[in-house]
Amino acid sequence: MNALSIILPAYNEVVTLADVVWDITAFAKIALDDYEILLVDDGSTDATGGIADGLAIQLARVRVLHQGRNRGVGAAYAWGLTVARCPYVTFLPADGEIAPGSIGAFFAAVGDADLVVTYHANPEDRPWHRRLLTWGATALVNRLFGFRLRYYQGPVVYPTELARRLPKTAGGFYFLTQMLVHALAEGHTYTEVGLVHRPRQAGTSRAVSLRNIVRALRTMLTTYWALRMRGGGTG
Repeated sequence: MNALSIILPAYNEVVTLADVVWDITAFAKIALDDYEILLVDDGSTDATGGIADGLAIQLARVRVLHQGRNRGVGAAYAWGLTVARCPYVTFLPADGEIAPGSIGAFFAAVGDADLVVTYHANPEDRPWHRRLLTWGATALVNRLFGFRLRYYQGPVVYPTELARRLPKTAGGFYFLTQMLVHALAEGHTYTEVGLVHRPRQAGTSRAVSLRNIVRALRTMLTTYWALRMRGGGTG
């Protein structure tokens, strides 16, 4: 049964949140046997929390979790995992960067393999410096661990119980790479699905900064040490 819990972290996404939730709902109804949307208001200081509560009134499959302060996407994801009810789980961003049509293809792949791993289907539309950083980070992870993935930082569908036990201690968005590398090292099967990205409709991305680049490198090296040098696992 391809039933999916969709964690949607949202911090000050008043412009995009409602459209994203309605888009997810439309494609989930078509592609999935069952689903829920776990909308995590990550301590927003605008009207995001109120919009989230309004969506939960309109849509029976939406549940809202309010974090009292901004704790970041990792904390939002972890909280969503604790209450997820479906056998599979993923997250999606609330900023509207993923084109709606891609969401349908992503959901349709649930159950094709243990993991559904995403990558950028239109990298030419991204700024050159982000393409360069993505290429370098992906090449480094593939080199370190002997994998051949196209991307490690996007949404992934996991079996919920697997996602709960995978390590996610890395800061920022880099817990995503940490989780995925550990899952692949355990031998879980995967299928890759391309997501078409579009420019943000509001705000600016905080993903690229010197601090986050340092976090990414630290995550890769500590994960390599855990899996290759010490022979550590996730169980």
